[in-house]
Amino acid sequence: MAPGVRLNRLSRPVRRAQSQARVIHLYGLTQAPGPSAELFRSLKGVDGTAPVEPIACGGLICWISRVPETEFALNLSENMQDLDWLAEATTRHQLVLSTIALAADVLPARFGIEFLDDKSLQSHIGSRQAVLKADLDRIRGKEEWDVKVLALPAAPMLRKKARSGKEYLQAKSALSHRTVERASPELLDFAKALRSIADDVAEGGKFAAARRDLEFHKTVLLKRVDRKKLESFVRSYSRKWKNKRRIECSGPWPPFSFVSQPKSSGSSDD
Repeated sequence: MAPGVRLNRLSRPVRRAQSQARVIHLYGLTQAPGPSAELFRSLKGVDGTAPVEPIACGGLICWISRVPETEFALNLSENMQDLDWLAEATTRHQLVLSTIALAADVLPARFGIEFLDDKSLQSHIGSRQAVLKADLDRIRGKEEWDVKVLALPAAPMLRKKARSGKEYLQAKSALSHRTVERASPELLDFAKALRSIADDVAEGGKFAAARRDLEFHKTVLLKRVDRKKLESFVRSYSRKWKNKRRIECSGPWPPFSFVSQPKSSGSSDD
C-alpha cells in the first residue's frame, strides 16, 4: 500500500450535465494559517492548468486544485494505467508538495485523493482532524530520506530531487513492498547507526523484483538540521565498504512513510 494521507476518495461519481464539471484534488495539509497563496500564483496544478489554492478545514489548511471530473474521477482508474499520464500527473503533484514544503511543514496526501466538493473534503478532514494534527506535530521540521544498500562495486550516491516523472515513479515505487533485510553483522551495525541519527525509521521495499543486489532498504524521518549528519554517515560507510557495497540515499521527500493510516473499514464506493 502506498504511503500518504489515506482519506476517503471520491465516492461513486455523480453524473453531471456540465461538460466542465470539477472535483477537488488534494495535495496535502499544513497548519493554519499556512504559507501565503502568493507562493503558488504561477504554479500549475496536477492537471497542468488549474491553480493551487488553500481551503481552511477546522484549524488546518488543505492545498487543492479543482480539476476535471472526467480525467480525475470518472476515468481516473484507466488513466493511472497510462504510465505517461501517471508520470506527468504525479510529478506535478510532487512539485506542488515540494513548493509548499519550502514555506511550511506539509502532511502529504497520496496521489489520486479526490473529493466531490468542499463539503465532502471538510467532512473527511474533520473526521480525522485529531490524528492529522498529531501527525503534523510529529513531522514538524523533518523530512523523509530513502536509504538503500546495494551489493556490487559502484560509487556512492546522495541524490536530490527526481529529474523526471519516470525517475520519480521509479524512486517511490520501492515503497510499495516490504524489503527482506539480510541480517549480516555489518548491515545490523549500519542499521543501528542509521537509527541513531534519524528521528524515526520505516520499512523500505524491494528496489525491483529482479534486483538481487539489494541488501538493505529503509526510509528515515530526519530533522532538517541533521541533513549533514546523514551525508557524513553515507560517506563514512561508503569509505568503509569501498568496492563491497554501494549506498544510495535519495531525498528529501515529503514524509509519506510517516503518516498515520486510517483503519480499513471496507469500501466507501457503495
